[in-house]
Amino acid sequence: MSQKKLLSVHDIAQALGAHVIGDEKRQITGAGTLEHGQQQQVGFLAERQYQRYIDDCQLGAVLVQAPFDDIVPAQIVVDDVKAAWRTVADLFSTAPVASGIDARAVIAEDAEVAENVSIAAGAVIGSGAKIGASCVIGSGVVIEPGVSIGRDGTIIAGARILAGTQIGARVFIDSGAVIGSRGFGYALENGHWHAIAQLGGVRIGDDVDIGANTTIDRGAIEDTVLEDGVKLDNLIQIGHNVHIGAHTIIAGACVIAGSVRFGTHCVVGGASVFAGHIQIADGCQFTGHSSVSKSITKSGVYCSALTVMPIRQWKRFVAKLKIFGKEK
Repeated sequence: MSQKKLLSVHDIAQALGAHVIGDEKRQITGAGTLEHGQQQQVGFLAERQYQRYIDDCQLGAVLVQAPFDDIVPAQIVVDDVKAAWRTVADLFSTAPVASGIDARAVIAEDAEVAENVSIAAGAVIGSGAKIGASCVIGSGVVIEPGVSIGRDGTIIAGARILAGTQIGARVFIDSGAVIGSRGFGYALENGHWHAIAQLGGVRIGDDVDIGANTTIDRGAIEDTVLEDGVKLDNLIQIGHNVHIGAHTIIAGACVIAGSVRFGTHCVVGGASVFAGHIQIADGCQFTGHSSVSKSITKSGVYCSALTVMPIRQWKRFVAKLKIFGKEK
């Protein structure tokens, strides 16, 4: 179970290897923003646009790169504010921790559960499944037969890890995610659609995050693959046989059709759509609402969606497009 944490400014600075200007003994119980934070909270100032909140700031401590005059009781001076904030956020995280195996969990006799694993009430671990050391499995999680999960994984309540899925170490899978669902494969015969059995699985590397209600289909023949360090937001659809390169990050509500292949270190904005069977080069970035229908062979920043505009302006714009698109 998680509990409220109490750290001094000195404790936080020590964890960061930083120095303090002001009250090192002040007790901090959590995190807050410059605009709304309270006296027992720590926040950060990383961008110039938020300096307007400094004069009225009520935080007990603030992470800064360059100190200000008397803005808060304690300033924690660091080289990189955003990198330091990641460490501070971990200090106050309320993520679930290992607390043993609940008697109301259902675990197959031949499942392999390593040491220091937490399995909550209502979780189901299928035959032959392997759960690595120090994993935390939330209530109602279903891990089907033959699934393997590496050490230090966290699977939040209600997630479903279906047969044919192999997962590396230190993964985070949020509530409602479904890994290994049936791929969308059909053949039209005599006017009727017939499902094609999906024979592949899903392979997920180390240090992968998968957001709430994201779905990842198993492959048709070969596996759907997420390489090391991939980060997926909520409500993403990953089709069968998709291959996502290492350290690619994809924001919420994206739809990726079958057999798309991403390179490494790509960045995809929310609600983007990718047509099937295309390839995306390493290092590509797509702004939100991008519609990608062909392969991208060079790294760079790409966009396709129009920003919102007044309807009269939009109608004039569409009319011009129609004229431009007319055949001569």
